[in-house]
Amino acid sequence: MIQIAALVSPVGSSDKEFSVSSLIDRLSSEWSPEGRRDPAVRGLVVSEVFKYLTETKDVKAMIQLWWDVPAVGPEGIGRILPDVSPGTSFRAEAFVVKEHVFREPVEREQPDGSDSGVKLAGTAYRRDDFSREAFFEYWSDVHAPISGSVPGLGGYVVSEILESLSGTSSADALLELWWPDEATFERSGDSPKQAEAWEDVGRYAKTTGTFWLMREHVLIAPPPTGPGLLEVDHA
Repeated sequence: MIQIAALVSPVGSSDKEFSVSSLIDRLSSEWSPEGRRDPAVRGLVVSEVFKYLTETKDVKAMIQLWWDVPAVGPEGIGRILPDVSPGTSFRAEAFVVKEHVFREPVEREQPDGSDSGVKLAGTAYRRDDFSREAFFEYWSDVHAPISGSVPGLGGYVVSEILESLSGTSSADALLELWWPDEATFERSGDSPKQAEAWEDVGRYAKTTGTFWLMREHVLIAPPPTGPGLLEVDHA
Protein backbone atom coordinates (compact mmCIF):
# COMPACT_ATOMS: atom_id res chain seq x y z
CA MET A 1 0.00 0.00 0.00
CA ILE A 2 1.21 3.49 -0.92
CA GLN A 3 0.56 6.47 1.35
CA ILE A 4 0.47 9.92 -0.22
CA ALA A 5 0.38 13.31 1.50
CA ALA A 6 -0.19 16.58 -0.38
CA LEU A 7 0.05 20.12 1.04
CA VAL A 8 -2.30 22.25 -1.05
CA SER A 9 -1.79 26.00 -1.65
CA PRO A 10 -3.50 28.50 -3.98
CA VAL A 11 -1.39 30.01 -6.74
CA GLY A 12 -1.11 33.80 -6.83
CA SER A 13 -4.40 35.67 -6.99
CA SER A 14 -6.47 32.49 -6.65
CA ASP A 15 -6.09 32.71 -2.85
CA LYS A 16 -9.48 34.41 -2.41
CA GLU A 17 -11.13 31.93 -4.76
CA PHE A 18 -9.83 28.83 -3.01
CA SER A 19 -12.42 27.05 -0.87
CA VAL A 20 -11.40 24.06 1.21
CA SER A 21 -15.05 23.27 1.88
CA SER A 22 -15.73 23.09 -1.88
CA LEU A 23 -12.73 20.78 -2.32
CA ILE A 24 -14.02 18.58 0.50
CA ASP A 25 -17.52 18.48 -1.02
CA ARG A 26 -16.15 17.52 -4.43
CA LEU A 27 -13.83 14.84 -3.11
CA SER A 28 -16.53 13.50 -0.82
CA SER A 29 -18.91 13.16 -3.75
CA GLU A 30 -16.37 11.62 -6.10
CA TRP A 31 -14.89 9.23 -3.57
CA SER A 32 -18.04 8.18 -1.72
CA PRO A 33 -18.66 4.41 -1.53
CA GLU A 34 -21.23 4.83 -4.33
CA GLY A 35 -19.10 6.99 -6.62
CA ARG A 36 -15.45 6.11 -5.97
CA ARG A 37 -13.46 6.20 -9.18
CA ASP A 38 -10.79 3.81 -7.95
CA PRO A 39 -11.54 1.00 -5.49
CA ALA A 40 -7.82 0.79 -4.72
CA VAL A 41 -8.12 3.93 -2.56
CA ARG A 42 -8.28 2.63 1.01
CA GLY A 43 -8.36 5.94 2.88
CA LEU A 44 -8.89 9.65 2.21
CA VAL A 45 -8.54 12.44 4.77
CA VAL A 46 -8.65 16.20 4.14
CA SER A 47 -7.28 18.42 6.93
CA GLU A 48 -8.20 22.10 6.79
CA VAL A 49 -5.90 24.75 8.29
CA PHE A 50 -7.70 27.08 10.67
CA LYS A 51 -4.73 28.60 12.49
CA TYR A 52 -1.10 29.24 11.49
CA LEU A 53 1.50 28.67 14.20
CA THR A 54 4.46 29.94 12.15
CA GLU A 55 4.93 32.85 9.76
CA THR A 56 4.43 30.98 6.47
CA LYS A 57 0.71 31.15 5.61
CA ASP A 58 0.34 29.62 2.14
CA VAL A 59 -0.84 26.06 2.86
CA LYS A 60 -4.63 25.78 3.16
CA ALA A 61 -5.13 22.03 3.43
CA MET A 62 -3.44 18.65 3.61
CA ILE A 63 -4.83 15.72 1.62
CA GLN A 64 -3.81 12.20 2.60
CA LEU A 65 -4.51 9.04 0.62
CA TRP A 66 -3.92 5.39 1.30
CA TRP A 67 -3.72 3.69 -2.08
CA ASP A 68 -3.59 -0.07 -2.61
CA VAL A 69 -1.14 -0.03 -5.50
CA PRO A 70 2.53 -1.11 -5.65
CA ALA A 71 3.89 2.24 -6.88
CA VAL A 72 2.85 5.71 -8.02
CA GLY A 73 4.56 8.30 -10.22
CA PRO A 74 4.01 12.05 -10.49
CA GLU A 75 1.19 11.46 -12.95
CA GLY A 76 -0.70 9.63 -10.23
CA ILE A 77 -1.42 12.87 -8.38
CA GLY A 78 -3.25 14.25 -11.41
CA ARG A 79 -5.25 11.07 -11.84
CA ILE A 80 -6.56 10.79 -8.29
CA LEU A 81 -6.46 14.48 -7.31
CA PRO A 82 -7.28 16.48 -10.44
CA ASP A 83 -7.93 19.66 -8.46
CA VAL A 84 -4.25 19.90 -7.55
CA SER A 85 -2.69 18.60 -10.76
CA PRO A 86 -0.22 20.71 -12.78
CA GLY A 87 -1.86 23.49 -14.76
CA THR A 88 -4.62 24.26 -12.25
CA SER A 89 -4.84 27.33 -10.01
CA PHE A 90 -3.51 25.34 -7.06
CA ARG A 91 -0.18 23.78 -6.34
CA ALA A 92 0.62 20.76 -4.25
CA GLU A 93 3.73 19.65 -2.44
CA ALA A 94 3.00 15.94 -2.77
CA PHE A 95 4.98 13.06 -1.30
CA VAL A 96 5.04 9.31 -0.92
CA VAL A 97 5.37 8.76 2.82
CA LYS A 98 5.89 6.01 5.37
CA GLU A 99 4.22 6.37 8.75
CA HIS A 100 5.99 5.96 12.08
CA VAL A 101 3.15 5.54 14.57
CA PHE A 102 3.98 6.49 18.16
CA ARG A 103 0.38 6.75 19.43
CA GLU A 104 -2.50 5.19 17.53
CA PRO A 105 -4.40 7.91 15.61
CA VAL A 106 -7.87 6.67 16.50
CA GLU A 107 -9.15 10.19 15.79
CA ARG A 108 -8.97 9.60 12.03
CA GLU A 109 -10.30 6.04 11.94
CA GLN A 110 -13.99 6.96 11.82
CA PRO A 111 -15.76 9.48 9.56
CA ASP A 112 -17.80 12.16 11.32
CA GLY A 113 -15.55 12.27 14.35
CA SER A 114 -15.56 14.95 17.04
CA ASP A 115 -16.13 18.46 15.71
CA SER A 116 -13.98 19.88 18.50
CA GLY A 117 -10.90 17.77 17.77
CA VAL A 118 -7.81 19.49 16.37
CA LYS A 119 -4.55 18.33 14.83
CA LEU A 120 -1.16 19.98 15.01
CA ALA A 121 0.63 19.26 11.72
CA GLY A 122 3.93 20.47 10.39
CA THR A 123 7.10 19.87 8.41
CA ALA A 124 10.34 18.57 9.93
CA TYR A 125 13.94 18.88 8.69
CA ARG A 126 16.91 16.94 9.99
CA ARG A 127 20.04 18.71 11.13
CA ASP A 128 22.87 18.72 8.58
CA ASP A 129 25.03 16.52 10.80
CA PHE A 130 22.34 13.81 10.99
CA SER A 131 21.84 11.13 8.37
CA ARG A 132 18.24 10.27 7.55
CA GLU A 133 18.57 7.01 9.46
CA ALA A 134 20.04 8.72 12.53
CA PHE A 135 17.35 11.42 12.41
CA PHE A 136 14.45 8.98 12.62
CA GLU A 137 16.30 6.77 15.10
CA TYR A 138 16.76 9.72 17.47
CA TRP A 139 13.12 10.74 17.00
CA SER A 140 11.91 7.23 17.81
CA ASP A 141 14.26 6.44 20.68
CA VAL A 142 14.73 9.82 22.37
CA HIS A 143 12.34 12.54 21.23
CA ALA A 144 9.06 10.61 20.87
CA PRO A 145 9.03 9.35 24.49
CA ILE A 146 9.36 12.99 25.62
CA SER A 147 6.90 14.65 23.24
CA GLY A 148 4.53 11.69 23.41
CA SER A 149 4.03 12.19 27.14
CA VAL A 150 2.71 15.77 26.89
CA PRO A 151 -0.59 15.90 28.84
CA GLY A 152 -3.75 15.63 26.73
CA LEU A 153 -2.05 14.33 23.58
CA GLY A 154 -3.95 11.78 21.50
CA GLY A 155 -2.61 10.27 18.29
CA TYR A 156 1.03 10.87 17.33
CA VAL A 157 2.31 10.03 13.84
CA VAL A 158 5.45 11.02 11.95
CA SER A 159 5.35 10.43 8.19
CA GLU A 160 8.81 9.88 6.70
CA ILE A 161 9.03 11.38 3.21
CA LEU A 162 10.28 8.68 0.84
CA GLU A 163 9.75 10.42 -2.50
CA SER A 164 8.67 13.82 -3.79
CA LEU A 165 5.94 13.65 -6.44
CA SER A 166 5.53 17.39 -6.99
CA GLY A 167 6.85 20.65 -5.57
CA THR A 168 10.29 21.61 -4.30
CA SER A 169 10.07 20.99 -0.56
CA SER A 170 13.15 19.50 1.08
CA ALA A 171 11.32 18.36 4.23
CA ASP A 172 12.29 15.02 5.70
CA ALA A 173 9.00 14.32 7.47
CA LEU A 174 5.48 15.48 8.23
CA LEU A 175 4.33 15.56 11.85
CA GLU A 176 0.78 14.98 13.13
CA LEU A 177 -0.37 15.34 16.75
CA TRP A 178 -4.04 15.01 17.71
CA TRP A 179 -5.80 16.83 20.56
CA PRO A 180 -9.40 16.54 21.85
CA ASP A 181 -9.94 20.30 21.47
CA GLU A 182 -8.06 23.56 21.00
CA ALA A 183 -8.22 24.47 24.69
CA THR A 184 -6.39 21.26 25.66
CA PHE A 185 -3.75 21.96 23.03
CA GLU A 186 -3.25 25.51 24.34
CA ARG A 187 -2.95 24.33 27.96
CA SER A 188 -0.33 21.77 26.98
CA GLY A 189 1.99 24.61 25.98
CA ASP A 190 2.50 25.45 29.66
CA SER A 191 3.41 21.92 30.71
CA PRO A 192 6.99 20.99 31.68
CA LYS A 193 6.89 18.08 29.22
CA GLN A 194 6.07 20.41 26.33
CA ALA A 195 8.96 22.69 27.30
CA GLU A 196 11.25 19.65 27.50
CA ALA A 197 10.08 18.49 24.07
CA TRP A 198 10.73 21.86 22.40
CA GLU A 199 14.15 22.05 24.05
CA ASP A 200 15.03 18.64 22.61
CA VAL A 201 14.06 19.49 19.02
CA GLY A 202 17.29 21.36 18.30
CA ARG A 203 19.36 18.35 19.30
CA TYR A 204 18.42 16.47 16.13
CA ALA A 205 16.29 18.71 13.88
CA LYS A 206 16.34 22.18 12.39
CA THR A 207 13.94 24.68 13.93
CA THR A 208 12.71 25.97 10.56
CA GLY A 209 9.61 23.80 10.24
CA THR A 210 6.17 25.19 9.44
CA PHE A 211 3.25 24.31 11.72
CA TRP A 212 -0.53 24.54 11.50
CA LEU A 213 -3.61 23.70 13.54
CA MET A 214 -6.05 21.72 11.41
CA ARG A 215 -9.49 20.12 11.54
CA GLU A 216 -9.80 16.72 9.92
CA HIS A 217 -12.50 15.60 7.51
CA VAL A 218 -12.36 11.81 7.20
CA LEU A 219 -13.93 11.00 3.83
CA ILE A 220 -12.77 7.38 3.75
CA ALA A 221 -11.46 5.96 7.01
CA PRO A 222 -7.87 4.71 6.58
CA PRO A 223 -6.90 1.22 7.72
CA PRO A 224 -6.32 1.16 11.51
CA THR A 225 -2.68 1.25 12.54
CA GLY A 226 -3.01 -0.60 15.84
CA PRO A 227 -1.13 0.53 18.97
CA GLY A 228 1.82 2.85 18.44
CA LEU A 229 5.39 2.21 19.52
CA LEU A 230 4.99 4.20 22.74
CA GLU A 231 1.83 2.29 23.62
CA VAL A 232 3.43 -1.09 22.91
CA ASP A 233 6.43 -0.19 25.07
CA HIS A 234 4.14 0.69 27.97
CA ALA A 235 1.54 -2.05 27.52
